[in-house]
Amino acid sequence: MTLDVEDLLRQGMERFAEKVPVPSGLARRAARARRRRLTIRAAAAAGAAAVAAVTVIAATGGADAGGSATQARTTAYVVSRVEKALADQHLVLRGRTTSGDWGPSFYWSYGPRNRFMELTDSAEPYIAVGTALIGGKLTGVYVTYYNRRWSLLPEGAAPGSACSMAGTLEMAGPAPPARNWPAFIQATLACGAASVTGHAWIDGVKTVRITGSPVTEKLSPGEAGAIHEKWVRSRWTLYVNPRTYLPVRLSGSSYTYGGPMPGYYSSGATDIRWLRPTAANVAKALVTIPPGFRHVSSPANQ
Repeated sequence: MTLDVEDLLRQGMERFAEKVPVPSGLARRAARARRRRLTIRAAAAAGAAAVAAVTVIAATGGADAGGSATQARTTAYVVSRVEKALADQHLVLRGRTTSGDWGPSFYWSYGPRNRFMELTDSAEPYIAVGTALIGGKLTGVYVTYYNRRWSLLPEGAAPGSACSMAGTLEMAGPAPPARNWPAFIQATLACGAASVTGHAWIDGVKTVRITGSPVTEKLSPGEAGAIHEKWVRSRWTLYVNPRTYLPVRLSGSSYTYGGPMPGYYSSGATDIRWLRPTAANVAKALVTIPPGFRHVSSPANQ
């Protein structure tokens, strides 16, 4: 039986909410996070050329029929530069996600190494998903700190891109726990499911905004029954530095609606930094299984 990453996270959250006493604020957040994860499954050169790209984007802000062709050329140009920047970089990616709907989370990626870590409200480790060195081999693992357990992550659990409907839903949440996050973003842009939509100021830098095509999906009967809604609509936006063309922020949102409950909106943003590949930074891109944690069968088989 195959289980995707979001299902793994959901099962961990459900056990946490149901079996472990938690502070009132965290219990409320756990319930909201469980609701969100039931709807999102799956389970990124410089100088004159950059200035020229920014100028073209500014000129396409209002779109008539002729502007659409110009915008398409602009999107193709910017996307090609981002793809090249991601392919050429040899840096460690660090992402920090903030949201009102789940605990703060961090993401580290370096080549095939990756680590997604979610914390509780009190900044204690809650879950970790990613790669660990087991027997000298990179192995996908899933660690739950609240019950001191870990299991192997099923092959194929991480998405390869956000080109599919399921991938877009994943992109709308925290930085996806992909096998290789830069490659995930590169593949997502290559499939043509995004367009350049203008600029946004982030930390004093006028970034280029790339918006993914929104996706609306009917929920499965089980998911619909769990949250009392029928549909989920998700979207994501990537912001890139116009000098380096490397991503600096990924934001996403989901809206569930169509059932007896009021519509529910969930959003979050992941701020991205690119760090030198020092030994210390590379080490952070690996999950470390704490001593004494019990190895159990994959939640997919429980």
